[in-house]
Amino acid sequence: MDSLVLKVISGTAEEFSRDIVTFQENYGNRVTFEELNKDQLREKLWEILFHYILDKSQSSIHRSCLLTLRILSRDRTKLNELLTDEKINVILDKAALKDADVQQQISYSDVIIESLKLLCNLIFNSTKVQQTLPRSCLSCLIKHMREYNDDVPQEVMLFHARIVFLITALNSSMQQVVKTELNGDECLINILENVCTRCEQEQMIKEDHLMLICEVLKALFNLYMNSADSEEKEEKNKQLVRILYKLLLLKCEKEDDLQSNIANLLTVLPYDCYSTIIPPAQDEHKQIFQEIDMSAVAILMKFLDRRLNCKTDLIGNLSPIVTAFIRLAKSQRLIRKYARQQILPPLRDVMQRPEEGTTLRAKLCKLLTSPTTELRDLVAEFLFILCKENVSRMVKYTGYGNAAGMFANKGLLGPNKGKAVYSSESEDSETEEYLQHKEQINPVTGCFEHPKPNPLEGMSEEQKEYEALQLAGLIDALTKQGLVQPCRIGDDGKPKPIEHVLELQEQLPKQQYGRRDSDSD
Repeated sequence: MDSLVLKVISGTAEEFSRDIVTFQENYGNRVTFEELNKDQLREKLWEILFHYILDKSQSSIHRSCLLTLRILSRDRTKLNELLTDEKINVILDKAALKDADVQQQISYSDVIIESLKLLCNLIFNSTKVQQTLPRSCLSCLIKHMREYNDDVPQEVMLFHARIVFLITALNSSMQQVVKTELNGDECLINILENVCTRCEQEQMIKEDHLMLICEVLKALFNLYMNSADSEEKEEKNKQLVRILYKLLLLKCEKEDDLQSNIANLLTVLPYDCYSTIIPPAQDEHKQIFQEIDMSAVAILMKFLDRRLNCKTDLIGNLSPIVTAFIRLAKSQRLIRKYARQQILPPLRDVMQRPEEGTTLRAKLCKLLTSPTTELRDLVAEFLFILCKENVSRMVKYTGYGNAAGMFANKGLLGPNKGKAVYSSESEDSETEEYLQHKEQINPVTGCFEHPKPNPLEGMSEEQKEYEALQLAGLIDALTKQGLVQPCRIGDDGKPKPIEHVLELQEQLPKQQYGRRDSDSD
């Protein structure tokens, strides 16, 4: 590399245009360039590239220079030092993002597109660019996006959206600027709607459209993440959810990418805008539930099922879609009822533990004992909402053992806990299978168990008392060694550590668990 770089730096303009292409061919896939760390080769190479970019007589090689800079900008070594304000302004000028007041129609050349790609790299890799990118650049960018027409290349729209996503992801102070002061969210929603309309005409989402859609969805996620929308923006938010509904129903080859980004966005949208994801039913071929079109929710349910099969990065794969369903179920009663029908249908198979099998219920119940507490608590919250936040119903569908951790965290272990305000309409009746085996269902495991012999049968009262004292002594010894920590239930419904095992006896009458597992309200 050294000899080639030296030729690029010191050669004539004609040699430069030839050697720079050779550099791109040889090193276009590299992300680091350790060889440039000596003899200031890195600095000299950057200087010569900008020398030719600033030379208007060399316009034929400007794109090639920018492409080479894009390759070099993958390496963060000295990047902040190399990027002077002058160089940043040159790149913005070449990307047509320097002056927001310019009114002339832009012809999007290869040089502009290459500059936009370079700018994306610089925003991602340079903290200096993240923090000092001029606000006028974003104003100009949003202005261009607002004035898109059919002549704007798809690639330009993609990198415009990516710049908005990157700068709002890496500089949180820019989120409100783009959303509130520049109305960037409305601009992005309009772009999303236009692309959606085009895809509806083609009856599918093609890959180039999908890339743009995903970049817009990611940018919108950043803009909504920490914002508090006013009431006058409610219709705009509903418009966005209406677009998400349409996108979910379109055929798409890489549906996981699309659905993942939609699920992410749903986790940050205001509660009052979710209604448009379940419009009144108009097509009998769609998923209809109580005269409402549940097609989009059904697609998200299938996406949840696929994500539950993931073996790695469970938090990254599951948290967004579970959080989205929690918000949807809380805000829309029919979504909760539909989700419950799919996940917690009337119990018929009472012979297996709730966490056994391949149903949605089983997959979710398995996570109730996950060592990943963040995911465990999220899944527990979702199932609890589907159970109308009713402790008895939660025990019935998940088993007390699986749900005990959540009950403890929420203070629901005491008497008369877990009564939430939900509609009084009954959503389920107990099945014949459940009623037949109801008395043999162990509430701890949540499944049928054959009667077991009484271990105290045949013992005298003296023997029973002896065994009880032995057990109390063992528990006391384990407690003193710090191996176990017995607790009683406090007035707040949460476990409270005890100082001596005999304190458990005082609380015994208060801790009897009353089984009231009817689905009727």
